[in-house]
Amino acid sequence: MNDLEGLVPPHEPAEDAIAFAGRAALSLIPAVGPLASESLAYALEARQAQRQHDFNVQIARALTDTMQRLDASATLEDVVSSEDFIAGVTRAQRAAAETASSSKRRRLAAAVANGGGWALFSASERAQFVRLVEDFDELHVWLLHYFQNPAEWLQARGLYEAHSRVSSGGIDGPLGAALGMRQSVWRESVTQAVADLDRAGLASIPLTTMMSRSGIFQSRTSPKGARFLEFINEPDHIAAEPPTLT
Repeated sequence: MNDLEGLVPPHEPAEDAIAFAGRAALSLIPAVGPLASESLAYALEARQAQRQHDFNVQIARALTDTMQRLDASATLEDVVSSEDFIAGVTRAQRAAAETASSSKRRRLAAAVANGGGWALFSASERAQFVRLVEDFDELHVWLLHYFQNPAEWLQARGLYEAHSRVSSGGIDGPLGAALGMRQSVWRESVTQAVADLDRAGLASIPLTTMMSRSGIFQSRTSPKGARFLEFINEPDHIAAEPPTLT
């Protein structure tokens, strides 16, 4: 545990239990309410409190990483007392409470850590990237990773050789192999995600264009897309695993 994590107040389930015991006792009185309702309410409240605590720890970890990359001009005290930080935490906590995705919660924490004037991103980048973190799902982010260097990503998984001998074709063959599913399964979702990335200026991915072998494995993630991956603290494109699509 780092020093910043130690500043996050601990989650105290015992305190929740004391409050629950009082409500449960009241529920035994006729017309006050069944014990089952109180049990459910307690379970939900306790789980929400634990999730909130876990997210605060993720913010602390992300902020620690960010501070290590900054020069001495920005102190931890300056950051956590700034209006940017307070506003960012409030916004991210709301979004984190509404998602079941652990990776999205981690990216929301990174957005807090990199979302203020202390970070190595311009004001326009921060404003756009924070919004995209909230809007993008796993597929958007994975496509940015994969298309930074498709050949490297495929080689790392033993998938490159099967597609490297063609003289021309489209990017859909290697992409389908990377996703591990038929085109009929991924086409609609990927087409929409690709359009979103293009509209945001993060990538230009020609799904239906025929091209030379070199074009098939060309990087399609823009410099702005690479900056977005830095913003969410995910610089390693090789490690990114494809999402499950249904």
